[in-house]
Amino acid sequence: MDRSIAAVEERAAEHVETYRDSAPFYPVEEEAIGSLSDAFRTGEYGKRDVEWVVRWYFRRRVGDVDHGNRREVEEAVADADRRELRGRLWDAIDALDGTGDGASEGGDENDDDGAGDDDDTAPAHHRALEALTELPGVDVAVGSALLWFLEPDRYMVVGDREWEVVAGLTDGDRGVDSGVALDGDYPEAMTVDAYDRYLDAIRSLADRIGVSHWELYMILQREYAETVAEE
Repeated sequence: MDRSIAAVEERAAEHVETYRDSAPFYPVEEEAIGSLSDAFRTGEYGKRDVEWVVRWYFRRRVGDVDHGNRREVEEAVADADRRELRGRLWDAIDALDGTGDGASEGGDENDDDGAGDDDDTAPAHHRALEALTELPGVDVAVGSALLWFLEPDRYMVVGDREWEVVAGLTDGDRGVDSGVALDGDYPEAMTVDAYDRYLDAIRSLADRIGVSHWELYMILQREYAETVAEE
């Protein structure tokens, strides 16, 4: 991708407007971004709300989807025990809110540990992802979608398309502009360490452009769509 951060910044409002007008899932995404975090925290949600996030993770791509993997993950979550599902969500929320057992004051400081660590001093989102990835079928990538809808202002979903655009904007010398460079190909299996690098770059980009994470998500989707159209 031959884009500069400055050019994207200039077109930020245009990208957001275009996404709102053209993305098939925008209306339900907008509603979910505005409501699911509170619903999860108050417990006023159903199993279908969690299933929707998982389905959205795959189906937002519309076209290029590994349908075998999609069905496997969606069915695993759909078959999960409702009490287990709610329990893992509460564990993730407790970790993020600092109210769980062994809650750390370390907040979001990154380390090199992966999901599944039992270190009570691990960053909040690491412990949240640990809880979420204990759900049947959920890995770190799918867990990032649940994490984002839990706290849309602090986190963001990760996928190969988002990674490609962010890496294209921040790798090499452009990383100096953004403050954080994301380089390399999208990991074959997403890890917490890789997600941390992505999240650092996302936060830096959002600050540089002056947009929310939800607006940045829309901008990244439009940048990807335009790149594909040019190829």
